[in-house]
Amino acid sequence: MKYFAHHSMLAAISNLQSTGASILSAMQLLGIVSAAIAFGIGAYHLIWGGVRGRQSSIVWFIGGAVGLVVLMGATAIAEYIDSQVIF
Repeated sequence: MKYFAHHSMLAAISNLQSTGASILSAMQLLGIVSAAIAFGIGAYHLIWGGVRGRQSSIVWFIGGAVGLVVLMGATAIAEYIDSQVIF
């Protein structure tokens, strides 16, 4: 009985890990789309923003780039944590 409980706990952890990986990959896909939209809005401000267009476009460019780097780096962080945790 103890073996069955231990085995089912490992299966639950494995399922939780695969669910987390699926959520992370979906978030990365949405992050790429969001970054493209942010870059497009930044380009719009840069082209049509007038005197303050450059200042407002920089915020969109930096925000989109930082968000994309953090989201893409999340996979590396998750894989590192997964390699360090031993059950």
